[in-house]
Amino acid sequence: MPTVVFDVRANHDTGVSRYGLSLLATAAPLAVRAGWRLLSVAQPIQEERARAATAGLGVPVVTCPHEEGFVRRAPWLRDLLVEQDADLYFTSHYLPDRRCPVPFVFTIHDLTRLRFPELSYSDASFAERFGVGEMDLLRRELAELSAWDQSEDGDGLFTRYFRTINRHLVQRAERLITVSRSTASDVAGILGVDAARLDLVPCAVDGGVFHRRDVTAVQAVRRHYGLAGPYLMFVGLVHPNKRFPWLVEQLVRARHRFPADARLVAVGGHAEQTREVHRLLWRHDATDFVVFAGRVCDGDLAALYSGAAALVTASINEGSSLPPMEAMACGCQVIATDIPALRESLGRGATLFDPARADQFADLAEAALRGRLPDHASIFRPLEWRASGHRLVHALGKALAGTAGAAVERTDAAPDCVTTPTTPSGFVHSRPA
Repeated sequence: MPTVVFDVRANHDTGVSRYGLSLLATAAPLAVRAGWRLLSVAQPIQEERARAATAGLGVPVVTCPHEEGFVRRAPWLRDLLVEQDADLYFTSHYLPDRRCPVPFVFTIHDLTRLRFPELSYSDASFAERFGVGEMDLLRRELAELSAWDQSEDGDGLFTRYFRTINRHLVQRAERLITVSRSTASDVAGILGVDAARLDLVPCAVDGGVFHRRDVTAVQAVRRHYGLAGPYLMFVGLVHPNKRFPWLVEQLVRARHRFPADARLVAVGGHAEQTREVHRLLWRHDATDFVVFAGRVCDGDLAALYSGAAALVTASINEGSSLPPMEAMACGCQVIATDIPALRESLGRGATLFDPARADQFADLAEAALRGRLPDHASIFRPLEWRASGHRLVHALGKALAGTAGAAVERTDAAPDCVTTPTTPSGFVHSRPA
């Protein structure tokens, strides 16, 4: 009976956390049925949901004892793996501790920090965020990983470390999980990983939660958030690659073209922490334009999606993106950037625009707010988490067998027969109005 430790921790309780917990809920029954002994690791904020995901399966849930820094050094986790005689460690987000004492598999959602290092931490911002002690730890780690350090001219300490630790870990891993073919291509090209070691476990949608809500539910959230007119939505984190300030600025500049009571609703509890956006709104006398909704429960989120004119995003790089998929499942139109990962995951269900075309984005936003944006969301058919759970168990089974071609016991569906997202060629090119 192999023992597998399933780590669902995430840096933020947003899409990546949902990815891990959703996979745990669908993969755990399959793993137990296959005869595996499973143990889950979660952040304290995830503990209740992790227990719910594995209810009735006899899967222990261990919460991490304290918050870690950026460098993954977790003696408590190493001790746990040894004590439990683990055969495999899997993490749905975190980079593994490079001293992990057992074989491991980890998920790479995207390589934004390597593709666009200017959008990641500078040495100064890293030290401000994590402290000078963590910066000293980066130096020590780099010294120990010197054989993997292929620095380029002008690289800062953080960029050197992040590239080096990824090169080291991908070579040590039994297998690697990616959320999209786009990320898989980056992993193969940037980190030099053989495609045979990569397994696709895509993001999916819980149709029991994310479906079109009725008029009563929509009216209730409208009243709660004071939304009298049409509104756009932005959901999730505001990391630099998301370009949330850029998105707000384009909407504010074009506001005179929108209905007078149009609003942007920002959900997730992160957008309101962006000082640049608050300064921008004050400068344009538009502090009433953005409604900062903070964190909302899934039911309210589905109702907000159902009533929105469109979900908007301006990312210049993603591995995948859950909010647009969940929005379209609720019948909400999506306006998103024309980048490989979103072409792949959203297919023809979204209206895509050139990320360099502010005018195109503003035209589409106006069309949505005035009810003129074509309905593409109705053709979107999201993947189900059950299918992704099968894929994950299949991948972990190959890792346990120690060979990419090993067979694993089939359950009630064949993981390698799961339909993948729409091919990259299946997308909608938008045109300025």
